[in-house]
Amino acid sequence: MAHRRCGLLRQHDFRSLWLGAAASQFGARMALVALPLVAVGPLHASAWQVGLVGTLGTVAFLVVGLPAGAVVDRVRQRRLLIGADLGRAALVASLAVPAAPGGVALGQLYVVVLGVGVLTVFFDVAHQSYLPRVVRPEELVEGNARLSTTLAVAQVAGPALAGLAVELAGTGPAVLLIAAGFAGSAAYLARIRAADLRPATAAGRSRLAGQIREGVAYVLRHPVLRVLALAGGAYNMFALVLQTMVPVRLVSELGASPAAASAYFSAGGAGGILGAVVARRLARRLGQHRSAWLCLLATAPFALLTPLIDSAGRIWLAAGGYLLLWAGATASNVAQVSLRQRLCPPDLLGRMNATMRFLLGGAMPLGALLGTVLGAAADARVALWVGAVGLLLSCLPLLRLRGGNVLGPPPAGVHSSSTRHT
Repeated sequence: MAHRRCGLLRQHDFRSLWLGAAASQFGARMALVALPLVAVGPLHASAWQVGLVGTLGTVAFLVVGLPAGAVVDRVRQRRLLIGADLGRAALVASLAVPAAPGGVALGQLYVVVLGVGVLTVFFDVAHQSYLPRVVRPEELVEGNARLSTTLAVAQVAGPALAGLAVELAGTGPAVLLIAAGFAGSAAYLARIRAADLRPATAAGRSRLAGQIREGVAYVLRHPVLRVLALAGGAYNMFALVLQTMVPVRLVSELGASPAAASAYFSAGGAGGILGAVVARRLARRLGQHRSAWLCLLATAPFALLTPLIDSAGRIWLAAGGYLLLWAGATASNVAQVSLRQRLCPPDLLGRMNATMRFLLGGAMPLGALLGTVLGAAADARVALWVGAVGLLLSCLPLLRLRGGNVLGPPPAGVHSSSTRHT
């Protein structure tokens, strides 16, 4: 029984990949909290400067997201993963050894945050593309479920660990702890025994821009990937409308404490862990493609509980709905990522993943902006209603995935020299 419960964790290469992902995710989530604290604490940065630190940490995806996919398809992916980890470790550790005699300068922090953001984009795209090289196609759901569980735990525990480290030891030891996480990830990835082969794409002479266009075209022409991208982008946009306006509604309009608002978002983190844990069982029971859309469609109505809240004492109702919403989204994401990895030819995986992440992630700032505009023009509750109803409607296109052979041939006009994962 024990070997069945452990599954892929008994395989040396996946275990090394998983441990590397855990170390890297904790490092990345801790950095999201610790690096702005460097600006607030030792550097005494203004609100605008702290905001710029946060912006530089996320803007990299919009700038290098698509080129990263083409690069990933050209190079040895494990070597790229290790290089990205070591680069992030060196950048973060540099904050403990200031370049300027007087200590860390704000400009140095900006460079570090931007560099870490760029390397994180390359790491994330390469990591998602590398998993099918380590496990068999029928093991993708289990692999993605375990990685998603690790990510969900890191999202909940990483920021808390960073805050605790800064409070107990200061920013210097905290950034060294983050650097150690990235270095540990590189060490685990280096233990993988599978050959790190150069992709077939690398032998070609295609220009980078042409390869980027090929990846975007593949996603937009594929009948399944196109639905996943467009529906997922709309879902993320309306989810950010909710996320942006919830603190305004709870704290400013209903008079709830900041701790109560924090508890609401913590419920989402708990839901993410729950969804990742049950994702494998749901995919086995419902089928992989059915789990991809049904988990979202079944839990999206719980978003309607948030705008219904009319008093601070009933926040628990919205928090329960948010937990279920995140559980469904995470379980669906595990199935969707596994499905995408099986549908896509190996030499297009990097570009496909980069395109999907660009479309899904690019919708999030639009949602935050939409929520802000609606909140200013009307009020937070109106914005929450728009977000909740829009999120529910965004799931409807996924019903097109109910039937048909989703593992069918690629769309016309897209060619690959490699064998499809089926």
